[in-house]
Amino acid sequence: MSTRYEVRLHRIGRWWAVDIPALTIYTQCRTLDEAEGMARDAIAEALRMPPETVAVDLVVPQIAALMQSVREARRRRAAAASAEEQAVADAVRALLEDLGMSQGDACRLLGISHQEASQLSPARGSGEFRAWPVDPLPAPSAPVRSIRGGAGTTRPLTGRQRPGPANGSPDGNALVSPKRHRAPVTRPSWAIAEDDA
Repeated sequence: MSTRYEVRLHRIGRWWAVDIPALTIYTQCRTLDEAEGMARDAIAEALRMPPETVAVDLVVPQIAALMQSVREARRRRAAAASAEEQAVADAVRALLEDLGMSQGDACRLLGISHQEASQLSPARGSGEFRAWPVDPLPAPSAPVRSIRGGAGTTRPLTGRQRPGPANGSPDGNALVSPKRHRAPVTRPSWAIAEDDA
């Protein structure tokens, strides 16, 4: 178990005066780096205990108000950074999920890297990501290949038959291609009509 003592430091010329009021011990050192070790050694020697069991709190009363303002500014900066991170994360989610914007465009707007956007946006396939609603596609039908006969009739193309040249064929045979179905395109409510062109 360690024993904790307050150590007060005062600048005197080129030296630091080290004062341990609880034990009325005084010493001095050149730098703040030396102050902690000097105070711990002085306390350990006075109490006849190992130095590693002594804990010290260094206090510089002359600059206490200045250090308090620095601590407060750092606290405000940390709070502002946290608020900024939350706002950017919310914006990334809104741009990617709600507006369907590409990650590159979202990064450009927010001034962040792709890595930052990836860390702030939900992973694909997670429960948080909402996909755009899309109408189901019609079931594909098997294409029918047929040959057009000379009298305008068609007959199925079997595995052994080969269609003749499409135009100028001596027997008038041509390959008939099946009609292809296009899936209906749904447009988000915020899109304008020119976007379909």
